[in-house]
Amino acid sequence: MLAHITAGEESPTRLFILGLYARHEVRLLSILYRLLSSRAMRHRAVSELVYWTLAYPSAKWGIAGTPLSPVELEGFLKQGSRVAVGPCRCRLAHAGCSHPLETDIVIRTGFGVWTGLFPEDYREISVDEALSLCNDCHRRGLAQIAYAHLDTGSGGSYFVICNCCSDGCLPLLSRAHYGTDRYPFHRGLMRSYVHAAGCEGCGRCVEVCPFEERTVGEDGKARVGRCYGCGLCVTHCPSGASRFV
Repeated sequence: MLAHITAGEESPTRLFILGLYARHEVRLLSILYRLLSSRAMRHRAVSELVYWTLAYPSAKWGIAGTPLSPVELEGFLKQGSRVAVGPCRCRLAHAGCSHPLETDIVIRTGFGVWTGLFPEDYREISVDEALSLCNDCHRRGLAQIAYAHLDTGSGGSYFVICNCCSDGCLPLLSRAHYGTDRYPFHRGLMRSYVHAAGCEGCGRCVEVCPFEERTVGEDGKARVGRCYGCGLCVTHCPSGASRFV
């Protein structure tokens, strides 16, 4: 039923729900951050309550994330949508990390909703400006993740590209707490692999992987787990041993 009434990106029901989420987004993220950071989450009953009331609905229907590699980003942004940038909603909610604040790039239906509700926070920029901002964030070790809302089986609708860090992004923090299966992300198109002969075992790829899917084996060579395709390991590998397919 929900999939039927929200079919189409411009569905009035879909836009109403997206606007409702936008109005309360920072408050919800602030609550979730405080909960994830609290000792109470060590208790299974509390952790499960937070999961079913906040984390799971967000991952399933609210903000389903898909990483974008640098080679995909340009094509994704140049799909004809107007683009605006504003303050990262996670960092605005908790001020818990030192990364740049103005990194929230709203697109498609997100452009109209967020610029309409928060005209003082969001300003329209060109695609080239958005690409430059994302590339700068990528060099800083932030992953570019496109989020879709209301993925009800008919497909979600992408509305924002976030520049996510593992120490402040609420979806990534939720995934770290609950695990890959319980707080899933969609995998991007690209996959990284290690050219073993060139790997120096420095561990830089382990440091930058926001999905914690990198390790260094006993042989001193990097290992790739379930790659999500953000490309940070490839960009930040000093020896060029991390590569893309």
